[in-house]
Amino acid sequence: MAAKPWHGAARTVLTALSVAGLLPPVAALFEASMSMHLLVQMPLLAICGGYWVYRSTRLQRVLDWVDPSGGIALVVGSGWLIYWMLPLSLDLATFDPAMRLLKIATVPVFVGAALTWSWLRLGPIGRGVMLLEAWAILGRMGWVLLISPVQLCSNYLIGDQQRTGSLLLGAALVSAIVVAVWALFGPFRKPHRTELE
Repeated sequence: MAAKPWHGAARTVLTALSVAGLLPPVAALFEASMSMHLLVQMPLLAICGGYWVYRSTRLQRVLDWVDPSGGIALVVGSGWLIYWMLPLSLDLATFDPAMRLLKIATVPVFVGAALTWSWLRLGPIGRGVMLLEAWAILGRMGWVLLISPVQLCSNYLIGDQQRTGSLLLGAALVSAIVVAVWALFGPFRKPHRTELE
């Protein structure tokens, strides 16, 4: 698969943003608010890992041998995603360097790469399950953060917590509309099988 000119630049930018999260000034920027931490940095890290899997035929060959159906990757990716959405995990990552390093090292691999591999290998039903589970996670976590009467993170005030909850619920609503429109007017595409060299 020939790489397009912008692929190299995209990979460099994503990697730089991920690694820069270990530097105190950049980490402080990403972790200044719960919404930045959960809705900006985490997706950037996950996209970095997903892009890595999507573009690397060598890695795809290894994964095709280890997890040809994508089921193991789905379980790992879903579990790790839920773990890093927990307020306690977000809290620890803001002041514990070891937890910050764990976040930077594992979210791209165990969330982004794992879920991308599952998407590439699962059929229409499996992809539908992934989308429904993503919607459910966004909805549950958003509802908990929005209605909780207590501050769940020591480093994030309740106002920031509720704002993040509202954004998560909004993302759940938008994703539900997109999935409904896709299901009605554009049937789920067949699994993408990247041609291996």
